[in-house]
Amino acid sequence: MAIDIEDLYALIPDFACHPGCTECCRNFGVPSRTAHEDQRIREYLQAQGSELKQAQGTSCPYVSDQGCTIYPVRPLTCRLYGSSPNYSCIMGARPVRLLHEDEEATLFQLYHSHFF
Repeated sequence: MAIDIEDLYALIPDFACHPGCTECCRNFGVPSRTAHEDQRIREYLQAQGSELKQAQGTSCPYVSDQGCTIYPVRPLTCRLYGSSPNYSCIMGARPVRLLHEDEEATLFQLYHSHFF
């Protein structure tokens, strides 16, 4: 069964970060991503007239004062942050219902089996 990365992302609950918060983007470095996600980022940046950036220190190179500059194509790691007990937001933001650890494990299994 073929699965699209957007199908996988749709399994992650949406939630709003605290207004203006970029804490996770500034303190955890460049998010890990698959070659598939990296290609999506490259294509998005090219369409925006931008280029890949290199991280410096612990900040993601795609964070700005306005937030994530690659938000529509952000990788799974970024999408998962704050939505499960193992990836709790340090600022306390969270969806109405956190993913259960079994759901998180299923997401990672699908991610690894289809996108690595």
